[in-house]
Formats: sequence, structure tokens, C-alpha cells
Amino acid sequence: MAKIAEMTTWWSRVPLDNPIRFKWNTITHRDCVVVRLTTDEGVIGNAIGLNRGAPLDVVAQDMLSQSVLGFDAMDVEGFQSRSRGAHAFLDQTGMLAQARSLVDLALWDIRGKMLGAPLWQVLGGGPEEAPVLLVEGYEIPGESDREFADRLLARAAEGYGAIKLEAAGYKDPSQLFERLRLIREGQRGELELVVDVNGSWHDLRNAQWMAERLAEFGIAWLEDPFPHHRLDLLRPLTESSPVPIGSGDDVTDPQALIELVQQRAVDVLRVDATTLGGIQPTQDVIGAARQMGIPVSGHAHPYVHQHFSYASDAMPYVEAFPEDRPFETSFKLTTGSVFRDVERGVLARPTAPGLSFDLDLERVEGWSARTETRRAE
Repeated sequence: MAKIAEMTTWWSRVPLDNPIRFKWNTITHRDCVVVRLTTDEGVIGNAIGLNRGAPLDVVAQDMLSQSVLGFDAMDVEGFQSRSRGAHAFLDQTGMLAQARSLVDLALWDIRGKMLGAPLWQVLGGGPEEAPVLLVEGYEIPGESDREFADRLLARAAEGYGAIKLEAAGYKDPSQLFERLRLIREGQRGELELVVDVNGSWHDLRNAQWMAERLAEFGIAWLEDPFPHHRLDLLRPLTESSPVPIGSGDDVTDPQALIELVQQRAVDVLRVDATTLGGIQPTQDVIGAARQMGIPVSGHAHPYVHQHFSYASDAMPYVEAFPEDRPFETSFKLTTGSVFRDVERGVLARPTAPGLSFDLDLERVEGWSARTETRRAE
């Protein structure tokens, strides 16, 4: 029986060539936590997640290492049970859930490697390929509205049938409307557009007004209109909105998402296995949405979420960022993103075992602001 012998964590700050500006802050780096587990037989499991400034690496080492080091490398459920029991008097969501997610993912990576199968196959198998939801619609400094629209239309010409626009940074929504108009004016064939607000709205009336305005552009869904502490606003918006509403990014409580689908408070459920507690909690949420007939969309991290798309038809798209744009750079901590494997907007399922990716340790360590290794006694 292989046991976990070592856990290493890094807090790595990956620089952005062009800072991303929202109404409330400016992002100059993608702050990531990397978790690496190694068995006493030398099998390695890796995971990467955004920490958004939170010390998830410290939480993983100080609060979770004792629940994984020295234990059966294949027993993921055992880790979940031990880690919850060790901190039974604490809230199991928030940073604890995020850190637990990354340790859990690294264990699943090991499980797949020891079984000689990619994660999608371990989870049951399904579609051989999946269309990509390309996150191309961030602003590039100095770009005109026409240049913005032409850039997205060029992606559509490459075969992408679904493209996401980031809309939290617009001070004047009329510019967003103009860019959507230009895209719709110039599109060739069917193109699904997702508008992501990143939880930047706090007023139901404003959200309803925006939804009415966006309806003329045939939006596939309006994403994360409200911050997490105002999920109560989702149902009245969904019930009144002429465009579908999606939400769930970065949520750490699986039950909160299950309640959203049970209440039909969303039309599209967003999930993130790097924050929800790991693979099984995410599977539980996806199963609840599937029973209610609500489609699921994964939040970034295609290295893990692609496996859910290939394990069933519940998550039709793989969300991915373009590697040739300065929007999302966490892929630089790996030996390559899924973007380079996309053909005509479609991604074929991977064949490498586990999570099907490898770390670029030189970059992980080069951008590391903090690292720690603990070993089983």
C-alpha cells in the first residue's frame, strides 16, 4: 500500500503583462497555490488553484498535512473524513475548503496515475471531445471598440462557438453594449456570448435593467451578477430576467450551490473543484444540477474541469483562456495549457493518467514567494 510521504506547497505569483482593471481593484499577478504530494513509491500528484491573496498554502500545511501524510495514497475519502474531523468545530467552508480542495485534487492525480487512467476515465468516461468556452473578452489597453469586436470575431472564425466577455471593468455600460452590437453585426454563423460581471452588482433593479438591455444581443447567460454574500438576489433576478443567469464561481460551500439549483435560482450553475472541497463534493453538486435539468459550467482551471466534461454530459463546455493573451497566466506554472490542444474550438479528452498535466518546477519555484515541505514521520 503506497502512502503519502511528502507534501510541498508553494505560493507562486505569476505576473500579468497587462494588469486587469476592475471597478474595485487592479490585478497585476495571478496569485496561485501549488500543492505537490509524493508517495513512498515516488508517485507524484499535483494541483494548482488561485488563492486571491489568501494563505492557502499555510492552511494546507498547518491544518491538513497531518490528515494526509503517512496515510494510504488511494484513500481520498479517508483524507476528507480525517481533515473534517480534525477541525470539526470550525466552519468547513472558506479557506479551509479551498486548501482541502487542492490536497484532494493532488490525491486524485495520484489515484489516476496509480490506476494508469486519466481522471475522466476514473470518474466513468463519456464524450470524446468538448467545445471550448473561450475567455477572450477581457479588454486590451488602447484597443478601440471595433478592434475589440474584431478580435473576438477572429476567434469565432477559428472555430470557437462560445466566447466569454468580462464586463466588471466597464464604467459606462454603453461601451459594453456597443461592443456587443459590433460583434453581433459581424458574426458569421452561431456564436454564443457569455457576459461575466464578476459579482460587481449589488442592486437587483440595476441587474434587472442590465439584463433587459443585454437581451437584444442574444446572450447565452449573464454570469455572477452578485457577490457571494448576496446569492439571495439570484432567484428574483432569474425569475424576471429575459436572459439566462449563471452563478457559482469560487463558492466554497457545496450545499449553497445545491440550494441554488433546488430553488431554480440559476439557469446555469458554475462550479469550481479548486474551491468546493475537491472532486467528490463537485460531483455531488453536478449531480444535483443534472437532476434538476440545469447545465453546469466549470470556472477556469481546465486542467481539472475538462475531466468533468468527459465524464458526463452535465458540463458541456470546457472553459479555457487563450495562451496567447495576457489575461490568465497560471498555466505558466505547468508545462503547457489545454489551449494548444484545441482544434476548431473543440478539445479532445486527454490520455495521460491522473489530471493529465505536469508542473514546470523552475517557474513554480522562480515565482514563489513562500514554500514549505513536510514529510511523514
